Amino acid sequence: MTPAKQYPTTVFRPLSEAELEQVWRWRNQDDIRRNMHNDAPISWAEHLGWFEQLQFDLSRRFFVFYQNNRPVGVLNFHQHSSGVLEWGCYLGEHNVWPGSGLLLEIAALDYAAMQSDQHTLYAEVLSFNHSVLKMHQLFGYHPQPDLPGKQRGDEVYQVKVFHYPLADWRANRDEVLKRLPKQIGAAAAFIQFNQ
Repeated sequence: MTPAKQYPTTVFRPLSEAELEQVWRWRNQDDIRRNMHNDAPISWAEHLGWFEQLQFDLSRRFFVFYQNNRPVGVLNFHQHSSGVLEWGCYLGEHNVWPGSGLLLEIAALDYAAMQSDQHTLYAEVLSFNHSVLKMHQLFGYHPQPDLPGKQRGDEVYQVKVFHYPLADWRANRDEVLKRLPKQIGAAAAFIQFNQ
């Protein structure tokens, strides 16, 4: 008898003080800083100040991504404009379930689509972050005009801007999931948000 396939439980929990040091360590990893607008290391004092502000900022939501009860990354949202949520994410751990980045994409769209007062999910990606650009293309994000970037070392980059109409996700989620590897669609059934 063939054993049943195992899919990870994917739970997003609001950031608490208990996870604060872990998130700070992740955020300061070279491979994560490289893809941020601000690629400078974040001091512990800056991180504490950011967390304190987060407690009172109703326009922001910051979740820790738990995979099989283990924290592995983050997913965050802020109100970009009326009806438009901006999102970002990163995986802080490297030994995660294959396809975890795709699960973050699905979770972001699912969360935004659950918000009845939102009509668009907005994303900005630095032009050298090719893996995320490919994921946004795979999911059907609508490219918008680029924003000016800066220079890192010898490389000049642009800020790629994307919109995703949430009515499209609500109507076409199942069709989009069918374009993904089967295990991703199956694992998407185990995504949960704890508020």
